[in-house]
Amino acid sequence: MLTPYRFHMKLMMTIGWSHQLFPNAFHILSFLPTKQSAATSILSKRWNPLWLTLLALDFDEQNFPNFGTFRHFVYSVMLLRNITLPIRSFRLKCGNSSDFNPHDVNRFIHAVVQRGIQNLNLYLLTPMIRCFKLPQCVLTCNSLTVLKLKRLTIQHFSKVNFPLLKTLHLNRIRFFSLHPSFLKRFLCGCPVLEDLHIQYVLLLDYECGEFNGLLKLVKANIINSTYSNWNFLFSWVRNAKFLCVKLNRPYGCQVPAFLNLTNLKIIFGSTTNDWLGKWKWMTEVLENCPKLQNLTIHEDSSGRHEIGNDDWVDPSIVPKCLSSELRTCSLIGYEGMKCEFQFAEYILKNAKALHTMKISASDVDLSIKHQMLMKLSLCPRGSTTCKLSFD
Repeated sequence: MLTPYRFHMKLMMTIGWSHQLFPNAFHILSFLPTKQSAATSILSKRWNPLWLTLLALDFDEQNFPNFGTFRHFVYSVMLLRNITLPIRSFRLKCGNSSDFNPHDVNRFIHAVVQRGIQNLNLYLLTPMIRCFKLPQCVLTCNSLTVLKLKRLTIQHFSKVNFPLLKTLHLNRIRFFSLHPSFLKRFLCGCPVLEDLHIQYVLLLDYECGEFNGLLKLVKANIINSTYSNWNFLFSWVRNAKFLCVKLNRPYGCQVPAFLNLTNLKIIFGSTTNDWLGKWKWMTEVLENCPKLQNLTIHEDSSGRHEIGNDDWVDPSIVPKCLSSELRTCSLIGYEGMKCEFQFAEYILKNAKALHTMKISASDVDLSIKHQMLMKLSLCPRGSTTCKLSFD
């Protein structure tokens, strides 16, 4: 019988042998689900301990007949691994079975937090009525650099401490309170965050306010549910270089200065179709993006209609980005309405460095598309190299 010391020595000898004979073995196995990595042990007896030395673990309940079998496999892997060996990456997808037990998942998460976890990916398939509650130990795990959470509840917390976290993805997350201030408190614990994705986070209130905590932010993608009664505050992501935001209601707060932004995509949800002044608001956005090079506006075509005279007047001062920076502009869901056309004409006329103006029309008759193209083709262009693309 092997003592823990002798097992550890044998494990280390196997690792050394494997690196010499198969230098890419660890790299290849690290991309496989843990169940498949374990299956490689049949290749050779000397490979038996190899998969147990991987620093990345990936468990998916869908690869097992039920949760009981799944939990047994996860526990077995955890017990067979040397307790001194760190776990750098941990992906867990489960919760779809009727025999799902959240206490087991809590134990799995506590175990990896204690082993220096850097990349944590949790995807729980439980119904919202019994949504899994994130263990508090995760919120103060100061070794994390990547955190991806899907279909979880985040309960009351007194502290969030992610000093190294660079990537944060929140998908279908419910906070214990539906007020946006709790999401803001959560983000305050991420001082070096670079990549932020928020999708379908349920919040019901709406408030304006400053938040300058995400000073290192590079990319932000904010896609919210149509049923949520709030817009993500632009001031929270004002330092981003790449920004994609979906708006489900008129934006009622002051637009901050985006001094680093080069790529912007704004998706107007169907609930903004009656937003009078939407295109004038877009010029305000442009005025606050002096380095903007690529602009995409995507309009939801469902239930759209002309909302009358938008009282369009060209701004007296042309935004800096139009004078010298903007290279591409894409209008997706274009229907040729008066306010849309006026905005497109304004861009074509004032964007001095524009290379491509791309118009993607909604499902309309070909003859109507041709009329749209002819009308836009007659617009004066501020850039001699601008190409008008229409599909």
